Amino acid sequence: MSGYTLYWKPGSGSMVVEAALLLIGLPFDNVRIENTAGLARPDFLALNPAGKVPVLKLACGEVMAESVAILLALDDLFPEARLLPPHGTPARHKAVQWLVFMTANIYPDALRYYYPERHTVDHGNQALDAIKHQAARDMDHDFAQLAGAIEGPFLLGQRMTIADVYAAMLADWHAPAMDLPEISELSKHVLENPTVAEAWRHHGFGT
Repeated sequence: MSGYTLYWKPGSGSMVVEAALLLIGLPFDNVRIENTAGLARPDFLALNPAGKVPVLKLACGEVMAESVAILLALDDLFPEARLLPPHGTPARHKAVQWLVFMTANIYPDALRYYYPERHTVDHGNQALDAIKHQAARDMDHDFAQLAGAIEGPFLLGQRMTIADVYAAMLADWHAPAMDLPEISELSKHVLENPTVAEAWRHHGFGT
């Protein structure tokens, strides 16, 4: 037993956490959640009452949810892996800013697009289509902002960080994002990393 356990679901945001664990070189056990019914099981809700993945159980016994919070914790625990630039540097400030931007804006946009019924009491086609349309427009707008901040080929220039993996994951959920040259180039370079590509395939991305 490694002491670390990742609870994950295919195609979900847990991919970026798996990528981080692999980039660190940290052995971990994984528990696959097959569907939304699995997220509602009492044993899983005891770990995360929100009923969402990813969830990471740390070696110390602490249980963490929320992908960006987990990434920041892993970077604190294993700074030598350089998931993010060093503390106190402008590069780190920028990376964290865009991680928060993506988790606060693009990720919710995607959830509204793929699960519009969760965002209205009116489940008529017109209402659901309106939510999806606005969510797609919001993703276009947010990805354009992100693209404008990319130094190239990665967000911070020549060195990949976990923020780039997060961005590539979100772009895979919104095909028009790949029409932006900066996003397309970033995603291409992210997937040239064999460790990230392993997590990508394991989660069924790009299929």
